Amino acid sequence: MNQYTVKIAFWLRAYDSFTVKADSDEQAIEMAKEVAKSEIEKSSQPEEIILDDRREGLIAYIDRIEPGPRKEIAEAVPFDGDRIHP
Repeated sequence: MNQYTVKIAFWLRAYDSFTVKADSDEQAIEMAKEVAKSEIEKSSQPEEIILDDRREGLIAYIDRIEPGPRKEIAEAVPFDGDRIHP
């Protein structure tokens, strides 16, 4: 019987916040969109990460464990539906 290493990948919900100043609600929405685009690219720790709700699972790879290097038998295998956008 063969042994296999299975690596899964998933998303976690995270939150961050920032402040914008605007003359109207509509302007605040547009400014928030622009600032959010740059904030999402940051690599710093977010304010909050929800660890009890994993989302959009994917098997990143399955490797057969053999003598010598591992042999990949599959990658990017969906096993979980899109729970963010059902």
